[in-house]
Amino acid sequence: MEYYREFFIVLSPCLILGFLAIVAKMLISAAKSRKGIAVAFGVMAQMLLPDPQVEKTIDTIIIAKRKVDEQEEQKDNKTG
Repeated sequence: MEYYREFFIVLSPCLILGFLAIVAKMLISAAKSRKGIAVAFGVMAQMLLPDPQVEKTIDTIIIAKRKVDEQEEQKDNKTG
């Protein structure tokens, strides 16, 4: 009995990785078909897991929006 327990302990990282791979495949297929479970999982993950680069991400988005706004202004000035 002890042999099976040790064998399971040794294989547990591989089993956990396999389980997570199967869950990820299911979530990806659900996201491609735009099912609500993928969105719900994404929202829950975003709420529960911290984003260490939140400030950097916000700055990047703001810079990208500024570039788009500047391009639109230049188009308006050329056509106007």
